Formats: sequence, C-alpha cells, structure tokens
Amino acid sequence: MKKDSLQYYDEKERLLIMKSYPLRNRIRNHVLVQTFLQLKGNPKWSICTEPLWFIPYSLFSPYQALYMRKIGLSSLEIGTTLSLGFLLQVFFAFIGGALTDKMGRRRATVIFDTISWSIPCFIWAFSQNFWHFLIAAAINASFQITNTSWNCLFIEDCPPEHITNAFTLIQICGMLSVFFAPLSIWLLKIYDLVPVFRVIFFLSGISMTAKFVLLYKFGGETKIGRQRMEETKNMSYFSMLTGYKEIFMQILRSSRMRLVVYIMTLTNILLIATTNFFSLYITESLHISEELVAVFPLIRTVIMILFVVFLQNLFHRLRIRNSMIIGFFIYIASHILLILCPQKNLLLVMLYTILESSAYAIVIPRKDALMALFVDEKERSRIYALYNMLMIALSVPFGSLIGWFYDLNPAYPFYFNICIFLLGLALLSFSKDLKREKH
Repeated sequence: MKKDSLQYYDEKERLLIMKSYPLRNRIRNHVLVQTFLQLKGNPKWSICTEPLWFIPYSLFSPYQALYMRKIGLSSLEIGTTLSLGFLLQVFFAFIGGALTDKMGRRRATVIFDTISWSIPCFIWAFSQNFWHFLIAAAINASFQITNTSWNCLFIEDCPPEHITNAFTLIQICGMLSVFFAPLSIWLLKIYDLVPVFRVIFFLSGISMTAKFVLLYKFGGETKIGRQRMEETKNMSYFSMLTGYKEIFMQILRSSRMRLVVYIMTLTNILLIATTNFFSLYITESLHISEELVAVFPLIRTVIMILFVVFLQNLFHRLRIRNSMIIGFFIYIASHILLILCPQKNLLLVMLYTILESSAYAIVIPRKDALMALFVDEKERSRIYALYNMLMIALSVPFGSLIGWFYDLNPAYPFYFNICIFLLGLALLSFSKDLKREKH
C-alpha cells in the first residue's frame, strides 16, 4: 500500500513526519483536510452546500429575538413562540422517520427543507405582530422532518471513522459563514434594525432554497434509503407509525440510547437561553450597543477556527466522554463570568464568548457523533425520529419557562443553564456505557 498520506502511519510516526513537513503539507495532512478529501457523495455535497444555509442563518439568528422585540413582542411572547415551535416539533419529529423511509432521504430533505426554512424566512420578512411569528414558528417546526432525513442522508454514506470529523466540518461551515456578520453591523449603522432584517430574511429565503435544490441535484439516495423505500412501498403511513412502539421500547431498554436522549435534551435546553436570550441580556441588562451584537458570533467563529486548527487533533485522541466533560466545565465557567459581568464591560462579554464558543466546539460535534454511533443503522430513520421527538417533548416547557425567568431577572436563564450543565456532568461521569466507550 502506498503511503502517500499520513493516515497510514501510527501516531508517533505521524508526529515525527509532521515536524519535517512544510506548512502546505502539514495543512494537507491535517485530520480534517484528509477527511474532506476522502469523503464522497452526499457527505461531501452536504458540506459544500452548507454555507448557503449557514451564511443567512448567521446574519439573522443573533438578532432574531431583538427583531421580535422591535416588532413589539414581550419576553413571554418570545418564549411562547419558542414553546409552540417545540410542541409542534414533537409531532413532526414523530412522523419524520416514516416520511424519510417512505419518500427517501433525498426527496424528503429537499421538500421539507424548503417548507421549514424558505417559507418562514419570507414570513419573517413581512411579520407585523406576535401572530405572524407564531405562524412562522409553526411552519418552521417541520424542520424536524429534515433533522431526520438530512442526518440519514449525511451519515449513511459516511465511513464510521470519519463521522466525528465530518460533523466538525459542518460546524466549520457555520464558523466561516459568521465572517459575514460585519455586514449586519455596517447596515445597522445606516438603517434601523427592522428594515435591515426584513431584507435579510427575504434574501435568506432565496439563498436557502438554492442550497436545498443544489444538494438535491448533486446528491443521491443512500443505499439504506433505497432499501427502506423498497421495504415500505406497500406499507401505509399508519402501519409504519404504529411500528414506532417497538423502537420506543428499544430506546427505553437500552441505556446507551437513553443516554443519547438525555444528552440531546440537555444541550437543546441550554441552547434556548444562549441562542435566544443572550442578545437581549447584553443589550438590555449590560447595556452593550445593539450594533455590537453581530460582533460576538464573529468572535465565536474565530475562536472555533483556532480550536479546530490547534486543538482538534488533541481532542480527537480523547474519548468522547472525557472531551464532553471538559466542554461542560468550560460552559459553566463562561456562564459564571457572564452573570458576574458589570454593565458596559465589553471585555468580559468577549471573554464569555471565547469560553462559550470553545465549549460549543467541543460538545456539539460529539453529541452528534453519539447519535450516529449509538443507533442501529437499519432503523436509523425511525430511531432518529423518536430521538428528536423525545428531545423536543422534554424541551417544550422550557421556552416559556426561560422567558418567564428572564422577566423575573435577566440573569436567571443563565443560572438555570448552570444547573443543566451540572446535570450533564453527572450523566457523563456516571455513564457506564461511555466509560466503556473506546475512541
């Protein structure tokens, strides 16, 4: 076998050779670059088209809560919109597995990606009140179908040894997309927030639609997807959905699969506060300028890129459990810093962002990897659907609850997150399945 890549050497040999390589070759033989070069088909095309979704999402997501506030929504209404979205996501997650098997991963992804993202973006562009946002949230909730179909499309043709790094590459797409955030800052210096984001939402709908069409055109149905379409072509949706009982019992009986549900739920809950109430907290409580809100995603991106370049290989050698424990401890440190941060102290808010983004870079790809590694590949679509349904069902009350916490005291959502982090640490520390897990 020709040794034209560092992948064929053991760890000690690789480190010695890397030291003698020029920079170009060292970059080429970085574990993530090698992963991208070796990927084919759906995984590669998913990564290549992902910026068309991530770029617009990175432009509007930091400001979405502020946009809703400017339209006139209260904290409770914002939280209620999130909770309704979660509630409907339970339904869409439940039917997502059956639709994915029946329609195929490729077709289900393009249809429901367009419904769940393109249409809401156009609604957000013209929203005038709480009810418009509620309708958009209801439609957007159908993304849970593609949460199943896209994951199957992405994973099923991906070699198992590349799954963690492939998810990290998807994350990098999100990182690089955030470099467009200064566009929001520049526009907000000239125009008011509401008209700026009406245009951004409209253009986002166009860009996301292009991404969905391109992935459909250049991707293909997976081997398992074709097999499941053939197996289910004479089955009714009702019979397929009633078959979830067996899968549900399988999840309940398996400590590995229950653990995935717990970890998914905890990370989903903690992101409610960090994603939706961070911008409100720093502008309303810490009195940071609205124009600077887009700076923090940019800082997150730089930190995550530095993390990937300099620390990814280190964490790649650690067990998933150990990496996630480190990530949760960093999360806790970041939240304590934010709670203790004085008003108008931009430096400490930046330090919070650095710590939080480092934790995110560690925890989220490994949470996604656990989902991929701890499931039966023949039942992946239905298991994914039930995973998402259980995660969302357990998360439903927390949108309104965190909104209520914020009205009581803007710092309470972040105190609540610390409790979630501690619970996550307990699960990771005492899990026998993760203790036995080998890298």
